[in-house]
Amino acid sequence: AVEFRNGLAAVTGLRLSATTVFDYPTPDALVDHLVGELVGTAAPVVAVAATVVADEPIAIVGMACRFPGGVDSPESLWRLVESDGEGTGDFPTDRGWDLETLFDPDESRTDTSYTRRGGFLSTAAEFDAEFFGISPREALAMDPQQRLLLEASWEAVERAGIDPHSLRGSDTGVFAGLMYHDYGPFAQQSPDGLEGFLGTGNSGSVVSGRVSYSFGF
Repeated sequence: AVEFRNGLAAVTGLRLSATTVFDYPTPDALVDHLVGELVGTAAPVVAVAATVVADEPIAIVGMACRFPGGVDSPESLWRLVESDGEGTGDFPTDRGWDLETLFDPDESRTDTSYTRRGGFLSTAAEFDAEFFGISPREALAMDPQQRLLLEASWEAVERAGIDPHSLRGSDTGVFAGLMYHDYGPFAQQSPDGLEGFLGTGNSGSVVSGRVSYSFGF
């Protein structure tokens, strides 16, 4: 990003911030900024005062979720709880696992499971990479937590009655808590060509930034 900024600065003669490509994360936005700087018509940055209701400093206006048992919305989660439903199931067949050798009733055996059931997300292997502007190879190298958070974030904003595209360029914060990372070792064994994406794809520090960048916050 810094090298790209340096190249732009050398060509245009402008003094550009080291965060230029993050401040203007699309070609159109970057071009508009550069043209504005060059011809003196750049739009000024206007500080927007936040409006907070005194008795409601924080409000939840949209939710989204994924849980075992086919739960893909807050409503389906409530239905599962209300009906005393079952959240566990057989091993999924779309994860590339060798199910023939995975099960072994001997609890002392390593690299095997002595149970045939567990709590699995039914759609964890599904992801519309193109929708989020992500290449298939990069998607394969991404920890599923990143893919699921992108999907859930989009749904949460939509469920709040907000067009996610309308938030591009806005002062919107993203805060994420996540679990340990055990996807990295699997990705390391995947086909060649993923090396360039493994660092960001399996780093917890980039998760909130992944959402911010994809949405243009």
